[in-house]
Amino acid sequence: MARVVVDVMPKPEILDPQGKAVTGALARLGFAGMSVRQGKRFELEFDGEVTEERLAEVRRAAETLLANTVIETFDVRVEPTPESAGAVDEAQNSQAGNNQAENNKAENNKAENN
Repeated sequence: MARVVVDVMPKPEILDPQGKAVTGALARLGFAGMSVRQGKRFELEFDGEVTEERLAEVRRAAETLLANTVIETFDVRVEPTPESAGAVDEAQNSQAGNNQAENNKAENNKAENN
């Protein structure tokens, strides 16, 4: 199953009262130096592969319903499925394990030489 994500954000010139409220709350909680703009995220799942035709269809849906294009922008992207993300995580974990083994070996060699 394929997943397409549509991120919708207020245009930069549009005031964002929700983002301002979150920014103020974060500052009161001690998270200074942050500025927030609040948007929306839509996840659409499809059977099979995502083709250019499907992406064009999602863009039309975003323009028609998901975003108010007068005051909002949107971005459409294909997100890895959990199955493919799991394979990526396994590869990253394997690489991290290899890197840790190399670091341990280097530390042991350094300790032996001192």
